[in-house]
Amino acid sequence: MIMFVASLLVATAVAGTVIGEVGVVSSAIENRGSAIADDIETDIAIISDESQPQAIVSEDGDEITVLVKNVGNNDIPADASQLDILVDGSHTTASELERVDADSDIWEEGGVVEVTIEGDVSGDTSVTVIASGNEDSITFYAGE
Repeated sequence: MIMFVASLLVATAVAGTVIGEVGVVSSAIENRGSAIADDIETDIAIISDESQPQAIVSEDGDEITVLVKNVGNNDIPADASQLDILVDGSHTTASELERVDADSDIWEEGGVVEVTIEGDVSGDTSVTVIASGNEDSITFYAGE
């Protein structure tokens, strides 16, 4: 009888611990799933025409300006600090970000921003814009 009672007590303790841990793991999976869904619903596309580098690079070759469209389902803050930019593989930041289709601090679905990047550019150039974990790239030839 003592062994039976002892085994019931151990089983109850183990079951209580397992139930508590399952709840913690379930919450973690739910939170991570929500974060991944937000990333999936956020997407951008560079809509500048790479065959027209004169529209991308300033005349003196010290600025790059690309148009980026929010093609996802989520809004993105229209703030240069929210973007990561790679120019020929080197990380840089946008010197300016401006909504070209609306006067708003929120980059809404379907909205377009003009991203200006400072730096000398010549030859084959690759620009990658990263927003909310999503990225798009453009490669063009900046004549000398």
